Amino acid sequence: MTVIHSGQFALEGEKIEGTIPLSELGRLHDLLASTEGSMVWKLSGGIDKLERPWLFVDVEGEVQLVCQRCLKPMPFFVNVGSTLVQFPDEAHLDEAENADEDLEGIVIDPELDVIALIEDEILLALPFAPRHEDCGADRIVLKDSKPNPFAVLAQLKTREAE
Repeated sequence: MTVIHSGQFALEGEKIEGTIPLSELGRLHDLLASTEGSMVWKLSGGIDKLERPWLFVDVEGEVQLVCQRCLKPMPFFVNVGSTLVQFPDEAHLDEAENADEDLEGIVIDPELDVIALIEDEILLALPFAPRHEDCGADRIVLKDSKPNPFAVLAQLKTREAE
């Protein structure tokens, strides 16, 4: 587990990077068709023009999700790049988010778990209901053997028009 003081990390302009196996990201397991593979991540810090500390999280890799149509595995490429502006407390964070809807912020954490942050960013990047664009021949089409009761009405209407 990699733990940093998020405020100091940003103030010192530090950078760290790594690779983490999907098998170690437990909160993802229920969403994945397979826990094979890994994600490459980078975390860097800095100060913005308003002298606020920020963290930039970059995560890339491919995961196997379950298609919600055919229930078969489907590849999904994760490519996240998020800038998280840091604030000393929730009140300052709420005020800044109210002033700027596009702002992504967090509270400064003296014991920020980097892997948990990476996992959060991956979870946010995944689609709510992943689906293949075309499941092809794998799709099951149910046909009803009964005649459509409205077909008779359509014929009657056509006869009346004649």
